[in-house]
Amino acid sequence: MSLKDKFDLPAGKTDHQASSEVQRPDKRHEGRRIIKDAAKLVNAHISKQPPVQRFFSFMPTMLTRVSPFHFKGRSKFDQWPLVRLDSGDGNSWGRMRVVGELLVIFDETILFCLLALMTKYENDAFETSQSELSNLANLNPTPNSYNSIWKSIQRLAGTRIDLELSSGKGRKRKALREMTGSILSFADMDVDTGRIRVVVNPYFLEMYAESFVTNIDLKFRTSLKSDVSKAFYRFYQGHYEVTSDIEMMKLARAVNLDEGRDVSRLRSKIRAGLVELKERGYLETFELTRDQRVIIKKSGNTAVSFDGQILNPAKIP
Repeated sequence: MSLKDKFDLPAGKTDHQASSEVQRPDKRHEGRRIIKDAAKLVNAHISKQPPVQRFFSFMPTMLTRVSPFHFKGRSKFDQWPLVRLDSGDGNSWGRMRVVGELLVIFDETILFCLLALMTKYENDAFETSQSELSNLANLNPTPNSYNSIWKSIQRLAGTRIDLELSSGKGRKRKALREMTGSILSFADMDVDTGRIRVVVNPYFLEMYAESFVTNIDLKFRTSLKSDVSKAFYRFYQGHYEVTSDIEMMKLARAVNLDEGRDVSRLRSKIRAGLVELKERGYLETFELTRDQRVIIKKSGNTAVSFDGQILNPAKIP
């Protein structure tokens, strides 16, 4: 590879000028390097924790579960709600906050679609269209769908993820480092053509995306009718085990189902979500026990397979 190719030198550069350029760091990748260094520091810090706490994701994975995706209520908002989700002080590695407009299950769908397209185009900055996104999300290609997709992209661009690393316990506990970044860095849309350009934030990719998309089958997920089923599918795909036994209320908290509702109604909603997953072949069996526990067994072909991930890190520059 020539110097011109490697460093993007304009035509006409002298050898002396080119030599001078070689001694300078490639500043185009400086931002990515800073984020990679921060990610390494985070991983090194968390790797010192007990094994069960090493899984690092703001999505429901092991003990660090803080899901930003909620169920949209029937009431319409005059102003879209702002939220601040906090993982609390319980984790020995630190704490995490998700700040921005309320994200709903539909926003999770659109984010999955964007990450799938990023892999398809092999770049974290890519161009797509309203029709391509609606097709991936299994939506009818209507003006209302297109508007919902763009609003969702705006919400994702405005969602901030704060991270604080700390060490020690009690009075000796101290903060080591704080960092912040959004899910999407940028997006724009040509209203006449419906073309959309998106840049996924490198901070999100380095810190969260790999765990976020573990073994998600986008086609299967978008074919599910119930938002509860979609949330449960994502929840259980974050588990390595084929079987799971969890308290009903704990499961409800993990996917942001309203705990305040009547227990019988909540139980009915959970059952309906599990029924669809069983009918679609994702679950082999499930049981809601009298002491309010949810026991499931996944079908054999749902075990975690890293070859099936939406996001293949090797393809992203």
